[in-house]
Amino acid sequence: MRTIKPIDMRRMATWILPVCIGLAAAAAVAEEALPQRASTCPVAREMAVKGVDLFANQPDKGLAALDRAYGDCPDDLGVAFNTGLAHFLSGHLEQAREVWTRLHQAHPDHLKTQANLAWTQFQVGDDESAHILAFEGLTKHPGNLDLAHTKIFALFRMGRYLEAYDWLTRANLKGVRAAKWREEAVAYVVEGLWRRFRTRNGLEAVRQAVNMLVKEYPDEAAFVAAKDQLVLAEVDSDAEVPYSSPLPHEVWPKQGDVDDQRQVLDDFITALPSLTGWAKRTDAFALLVGINQYKKLRGRHFADRDARNLGRVLAGRGFFFEDHDHLRVRTNAEATAAVIQSDLHWLITQGRVNPNAMLLFHFSGHGRALSNAAGTRVDDVLLVPVEARPETITPATAISLMDLKRQLEQLPNQEIVIIIDACFNGHPDCALEEGQTDPPLPPGLFAGPKPWAVAALAEGAGIYGPGRQRAFSYFLMKGMLGPADGASGARPDGWVDLAEAFTWAGDALAKAGLKQDPFLSTPAGLRLTRTGGER
Repeated sequence: MRTIKPIDMRRMATWILPVCIGLAAAAAVAEEALPQRASTCPVAREMAVKGVDLFANQPDKGLAALDRAYGDCPDDLGVAFNTGLAHFLSGHLEQAREVWTRLHQAHPDHLKTQANLAWTQFQVGDDESAHILAFEGLTKHPGNLDLAHTKIFALFRMGRYLEAYDWLTRANLKGVRAAKWREEAVAYVVEGLWRRFRTRNGLEAVRQAVNMLVKEYPDEAAFVAAKDQLVLAEVDSDAEVPYSSPLPHEVWPKQGDVDDQRQVLDDFITALPSLTGWAKRTDAFALLVGINQYKKLRGRHFADRDARNLGRVLAGRGFFFEDHDHLRVRTNAEATAAVIQSDLHWLITQGRVNPNAMLLFHFSGHGRALSNAAGTRVDDVLLVPVEARPETITPATAISLMDLKRQLEQLPNQEIVIIIDACFNGHPDCALEEGQTDPPLPPGLFAGPKPWAVAALAEGAGIYGPGRQRAFSYFLMKGMLGPADGASGARPDGWVDLAEAFTWAGDALAKAGLKQDPFLSTPAGLRLTRTGGER
């Protein structure tokens, strides 16, 4: 999904000079309404034009000139529009909103002001205001894709998917962008039906909802197909039930451009320059598992991307060869209990065969704690495979971390790393069932000679929306790309070890305002990635 901002926010000069020069009539109206400013507005317009010229190369000076012009003539269309635009491009969204709000009140029919103000409302997180303003603009300018873009994205982020789809069917918008929005709206509506079905609560309401959709929108093939699938799944417990997929109201950042790619690691990892003279280790082995789309459980959003991105980091900057004999990545449908157990057996066997081997296991997905009968003590911790059903998650059907811990501690290998991005308590991020109240994990559960890095003990393990990953995995690998070098207090040496990456990730989580309590069982200085060569 690609967000396309209103074009007048992208290229300031394209919109500024025509507005400033070609609005004599509008300026006259403004001066008649405010005669006390009549003598200052012509000077303000000239100052605004100079401010626009300065802004391209000296944004601070340009913005200062525009602010001064705006102070002298705040209701001039050209002056105010460009002042708001300069603030927007400088990242001062609240100031841009303030300027454009006043301008819109003075010139309610100016399309560009209304479109920009609506998008700014969305950017600052006021979805309802953005939706209303865009809708009002569309009544005067039907078919305008900039206003439609804001309206649809505001509805998506509020979780009002059927309302968005219904409006799109009636608006009859043309073009690739509109077709994409409609396709997304359909998918979100269908996912909502399946979510209600997966809970097995209110099946009658699900039947009524899908029947209404088919009756109301008979030409929408996706709704007809969903009805057939739902009916089959209701009568046959083994029928295919689509994987859960994330919805915008859950995973989109609450503020800002929801498709802002600046914090996403993928392109950054791809663009990393090669390291000359870099020798891999033939005795380094890793298993990375990430499950986003569970068959019978709610999705663990972005977990599959954690595994794939970590694999790329370890192969590009770590000790690992990018092949199945050294680095195995299992995501979604292939991450069954049988496959994970087989791969863990492979990993442990590598350690038994070679006592000097480096072994790394990473899991991002759902977890489940097994407590005693009184619910006061955690006896085991399970990693949940893709096919698991909530009522049958046991050590026999899942991955027992206590069993894995025992096997790893029997190995003589000194370089073993276990990274778990899951949580196992009653926090909403962790609970697999409504009312789940598992106690927090005691730190002593992972005590031992091998380092365990766990995303959370008592808190949740949520996502980092701007990065499109689970938060702990995201910041851990971002630190591994270089920023964590020296984070644990040691002098930077061109390498990032586990303790440095963990320390940096914990600080980054706190700075991002994410309430997680990551845990590292022992501050092992095992080198993970190279940043600039040995110094």
